[in-house]
Amino acid sequence: MVKTSSRIASGIPGLDALMEGGFVEGSVNLVTGGTGTGKTIFALQFTYSQIQQGRNVLYISFEENIDGLLGDALEFGWDFTEYQQQKRCFFSSFEPVARPDIYATLTNLCKTYNVRIVVIDSISVLALAFQENSYKMRKELYMLIDLLKKLGCTTIFTGEIAGEASLDVTSGGALSRDGVSEFVADSIITLHNAGIGGEADRAIRVLKMRRTAHIKEPMPMGITAKGMAVQK
Repeated sequence: MVKTSSRIASGIPGLDALMEGGFVEGSVNLVTGGTGTGKTIFALQFTYSQIQQGRNVLYISFEENIDGLLGDALEFGWDFTEYQQQKRCFFSSFEPVARPDIYATLTNLCKTYNVRIVVIDSISVLALAFQENSYKMRKELYMLIDLLKKLGCTTIFTGEIAGEASLDVTSGGALSRDGVSEFVADSIITLHNAGIGGEADRAIRVLKMRRTAHIKEPMPMGITAKGMAVQK
């Protein structure tokens, strides 16, 4: 058995059992998949569960209108209004290129309001803003991750895959549009539109997780009116 640090429960029913109880505290985790696989649902569900567990959260969106995002969350019963008023969670939208200083915003909110959970949806949008300069893209990602770890945050990045991630663990292939995020993340979870039989019409896979003896096989997963859940 691998010895691990403290764990952060994901809030996704059935998922923590696949990864020794949850995400490693202080880690950076990539949740990636093709269009419509449920990446933002995962991010919102994780965010809501962290607040329920007593942690303050910063959710950064590079592509969604915040009002629309919160409206989508309400469809699953996740109402963030009270927690926003209590300064328990913060939703910020940034333009990837002509954006305010994300590093200053991160540092200020995390230190002022004791934020220890950060969700970034989607890291692919930020990376693609620098696609003409691969060196700058890598530098931006490493700077962001370094800052998050120095702030003591446990982080979820969502990432976009062109097409559909393969259910075959040996198939290889890029796990993000930028081709960099998967190498700097401590863990990678892939979401799939294609199911593997049974009642679930989708699948989820913990492809990589440092310091964790995790289940690597794809597992059936479903999305209902209550959110995402791994099926037994």
